[in-house]
Amino acid sequence: MKKRLRQKLKKIRSLQKPSVINCKSKVIMKKLFSLPEFKKAKKVMFYVSFNNEVFTHRMISKALKIKKEIFVPLADIKNRRLSVVRIREFPDSLERSKYGILEPKKGCKGLFRGRNMDIIIVPVVGFDCDGNRLGYGGGFYDRFLKKMKAIKVGLAFNFQLLKSIPNEKNDQRLDIIITEKRAFKSCL
Repeated sequence: MKKRLRQKLKKIRSLQKPSVINCKSKVIMKKLFSLPEFKKAKKVMFYVSFNNEVFTHRMISKALKIKKEIFVPLADIKNRRLSVVRIREFPDSLERSKYGILEPKKGCKGLFRGRNMDIIIVPVVGFDCDGNRLGYGGGFYDRFLKKMKAIKVGLAFNFQLLKSIPNEKNDQRLDIIITEKRAFKSCL
């Protein structure tokens, strides 16, 4: 069931015009930056958007300008896990992986080894009002989030909202989900 939901939502997202993605992403960015939790945060991890996800590039640049410590994920596909690297410049600190995703350059210093981050911004394929998240199906973020102490924020478009998402024992709930229409607070 999750696989079918994932395929359907990714298809809908792929049909969105870049101008619509850009416009909705700007609204989502404004909502994120006005959240009290985000304003207080010092250490923030962002996913680096691709394939019509909520566009985070502008958010990362702005967060760096307002002196937040910014971290981005580095996927270890073979071992199915995420590492986190601090970046000080965007996009100059990144390069395209073989999957087309911007990731920290090889040999980039700043690997984060702690378990405390203030906020982790998570990509979303689908979500429900209870904070359940449908991701890409690899479990990378679920395993990572389980170890971290942070407010977990999902960025999504309103069309990604579902009545409910089948929840499995390793799935990690999001605390806040922001769309262009509203912010959902689930567990705070």
